[in-house]
Amino acid sequence: MMSSLDEVFNNANCFEDTLRTAHVKLAYLRMTGNCLAEAIAYGFKVLEHLGETFPATPENGIIVQEMLGTKELVTGSLKESKLRSLPEMTDCTKKEAMTFLEEMLLCCYQSQSIHFPLIACRMVRITLQYGRTKTSCVGLASLALSLVTAFSNFSEGYSMGKTSMILAGSDKRLLCSSMHLVYALVNIWKEPIQAILPQLKGIYNMSLKAFFTGSLLQPLRKDIALYMRNNVERHKRSRKLTHLMVVPIFNGISCLRGSSSGTENAEKFITEEHLAEALRNKEFMFCESMLAIKMMCSFIFRRLNEIKATVRQYLELFERQGSASAQFINIYRLFYGGLLSIHFYRESRDQFWMDRAAHAIQKMEVWTEKCLEL
Repeated sequence: MMSSLDEVFNNANCFEDTLRTAHVKLAYLRMTGNCLAEAIAYGFKVLEHLGETFPATPENGIIVQEMLGTKELVTGSLKESKLRSLPEMTDCTKKEAMTFLEEMLLCCYQSQSIHFPLIACRMVRITLQYGRTKTSCVGLASLALSLVTAFSNFSEGYSMGKTSMILAGSDKRLLCSSMHLVYALVNIWKEPIQAILPQLKGIYNMSLKAFFTGSLLQPLRKDIALYMRNNVERHKRSRKLTHLMVVPIFNGISCLRGSSSGTENAEKFITEEHLAEALRNKEFMFCESMLAIKMMCSFIFRRLNEIKATVRQYLELFERQGSASAQFINIYRLFYGGLLSIHFYRESRDQFWMDRAAHAIQKMEVWTEKCLEL
């Protein structure tokens, strides 16, 4: 893949000739799973050529100031109306920049980068200055998500999310991109789950084709099954991680088709070697994610003795260093780690397990209290 991309770069007459290929390279680096840092560095390099620069390590004060300033530009009924009536963007350089900024949002979201809100703000500000483009709605939806997560500003985030879907218009890809951000991550704080689920299902119905691949479910299931078999034959850790990401998709397709035959068990692909290697490479997010999956499946399917040594080795480690993953991964690890610890304490009366269970209960109580405050 990279050799083919390099061939295009080497034969380009000017920077503009490389932009489409550069976007493919950025998406490729992001989707490989273990090249996010390289993807982000490459994306910022391209954006700098397009006139959009960002601080390497932005301070929290700069981020807060940028978010609050951008929010003031787009909130309020009159401002939202003006946003919806903006003309189409005509500046070709800014159009290209918006395309790369959208891809960088995905990179930053996956890596939990503090650049995420800055990129969302930049997309909104470019839209206000140069006009609307296809990706303007994604920038606005991402700003709505940033307001909700950073400031717990649910009302303005909710309103901004609605505006982003209006900006998406009838473009199904962009409307789905906005809808999954807005309904799954913003509106969930304001609307009951009964109102959210039909909208999320509507994303699938609107797409008509599964996962934007252009395939119907049955042939797509066969393609993914073949892809998974090929990955199993490879022993590189990165391939294993990719396989784990595909397993839920494969099982989800099977359920949508009304069949559970041939579904895969994710935890059997997670070995001690994978966890240890991720830890040695300081890839704590992957390590914690794999541990959470392994503990969850082992508890649900009652394969408790198989997981005991692994749980003992890694639970205390993550207690000391803290979570490296998204909050929901942290919650999964503590929830199922706590349940397993209680089970193992009942068996052995080992104080180690009681300490792990007490830590998990204390954390869950804190989260419960925060949820009740909302």
